[in-house]
Amino acid sequence: MEFRQLEYFVTISELENFTRTAEVLHVSQPSVTKAIKSLEGELKLTLIDRSQKHVTLTEEGRTFLIHAQRIMRDVQSAYQDMQRFHSEARGTIRFGIPPMVEGYLFPDFFTKFRAAYPDITLDVQEFNDSLEVREQADLGELDFGVVLCSPEECGTNEFLIMKDEMCLCLPPKHPLKELMVVPFTRLRKEKFIMQQPHTFQYRTVFDNCTQHGFTPDIVLCTSQLKTIKQLVANGTGISVLPNFVTKNEKIFYRREIEPKIPLNISLYWGTHKTFSSIDNRFMDFMRTYTAMPDFKKHFRQK
Repeated sequence: MEFRQLEYFVTISELENFTRTAEVLHVSQPSVTKAIKSLEGELKLTLIDRSQKHVTLTEEGRTFLIHAQRIMRDVQSAYQDMQRFHSEARGTIRFGIPPMVEGYLFPDFFTKFRAAYPDITLDVQEFNDSLEVREQADLGELDFGVVLCSPEECGTNEFLIMKDEMCLCLPPKHPLKELMVVPFTRLRKEKFIMQQPHTFQYRTVFDNCTQHGFTPDIVLCTSQLKTIKQLVANGTGISVLPNFVTKNEKIFYRREIEPKIPLNISLYWGTHKTFSSIDNRFMDFMRTYTAMPDFKKHFRQK
């Protein structure tokens, strides 16, 4: 079985025409026909029904298509991952961040990294949530990414940047501000302002609400942290956010939640990633950076 046979087969399944497939792939139609017949002969199965005006797949063909598409994705992922070993790409780190990190941890990190390694380009990409960062890293689209997760979710292919906790954000006139520690059950009748679904914040807060016997009354979901904070300050609702993004805020009250909601901020890389020399230099910086007194002072203080 050859890769070109899979490529021809997948393309035919999409275009439903041998002639058009040959044109798109810039090969002759007999070459396409021969490759498909050879593939069917090797599998001892008929993959394509040629009796109709338009090419259609047999039941066996539809099943084989799933495998062929997966193989082609894996090959493409491997090819993209290998590009970072080329001499022209060795000075670039493809780095992903979710919204929660963008305006808080990242600016200081980026400034110090550029000063320490001016020869390495940090190609920064923003994603909707930590799950998307993980997916892109696993596909080889990213070298590294920052993710937020519960301590239980952390894996072996991660480097812990910092530990933190979620805190309750209350409007200035909210009666719960009188409590220094607020039981989660006291939030049953509150209106919540959340980040988008699939984010760590949304998943964690929603799960904690259901564990305490209620479904959160969500008035708005937004990816903009500034919007969440201002709406809390305006009295529109409450929110639950990490300490590191709220500790300097004066426009609303911050209170501890009981039970506590811990979270880890970690550097993540793909499950099958092989480290290059540039990757190792990047990791050396991360270890040094997170051990700096300034980092511990500014980002680990509650």
